[in-house]
Amino acid sequence: MAEEAGEAVAGGTVLVRRRALGDVVLLGAITAAVPPPVTVVTEAPYVPLVRRLRGVDRALAWGTSRPGGRVIDLQRDLKTLRAFPRARRLRKHSVARRLRLWGWGRGRPAVGELYARAAGVVGVPPPWLRLPEAKRAALALIPGASTPLKAPALGLLLEVGRQWDGPVVILGGPGDAPRVDALAADLLAVRSSPAVAIAEAGFEATLEALPQIRVAVGGDTGLMHLAAASGARTVWLAGPTHPDDGFLRWDSGVVIERALPCRPCTLHRGTSCRLGDRRCMELELEPLLRAVEGAGALGAADR
Repeated sequence: MAEEAGEAVAGGTVLVRRRALGDVVLLGAITAAVPPPVTVVTEAPYVPLVRRLRGVDRALAWGTSRPGGRVIDLQRDLKTLRAFPRARRLRKHSVARRLRLWGWGRGRPAVGELYARAAGVVGVPPPWLRLPEAKRAALALIPGASTPLKAPALGLLLEVGRQWDGPVVILGGPGDAPRVDALAADLLAVRSSPAVAIAEAGFEATLEALPQIRVAVGGDTGLMHLAAASGARTVWLAGPTHPDDGFLRWDSGVVIERALPCRPCTLHRGTSCRLGDRRCMELELEPLLRAVEGAGALGAADR
């Protein structure tokens, strides 16, 4: 990390989380709870997004400044250990996660809870993002994921979109463009109105769409965490990610899963199924439709 290359910030709380969209978004569980002023240090692409989190006074790109204040390292890797040697640090519960992978134990607490423990505060549930008010009538479909193992079946999302009585938004990152475009084309053939397709490198169009989203459906991906942070109801298609690993247990969303003994098959970014058939993502349509209908009836404002 560069020495004072940018503007320094004195006092308050400094939260360090360099990477991974979902983990960065989950900072919202504590940004409004820790002592202000609150500075977040993260990688440059996430800075515009972090500035929207409630309680954040300043967001700094990693490598541009070494802010002063009480530092809480929520990344805990070699780079952050070197940059902030005296920081208070996240406990990762690595042994509990490994035991869960081997089929023993109950995994670790929710990630938002781990952040709150590291900071010594009580975390708060979503919504976390400062967004303009809008009518929430849209369904968000999120077909992509960081690894193909976690990507939902397009046929499932297509049927959910076909039966939704309202606008549909399809969200993805730049690498998700083929799946986003394919789903948009399929929906156009079965709906009277086209879906809005967004597959972008940043978050500008996504942040504009979020205030309109009532329900979001997708796998374990950062954009689902972002939808939850906006106040939307969420329906998670868990697949290889087990709820006991702490990623899907912070918001009040519904988890649709297939309880196979091989789950979880990986802790991070595995790209191949050990059984070769990705059965964990062969989810039934009817429970999914019921979950979406229930989430839509509750609405984002009824949390």
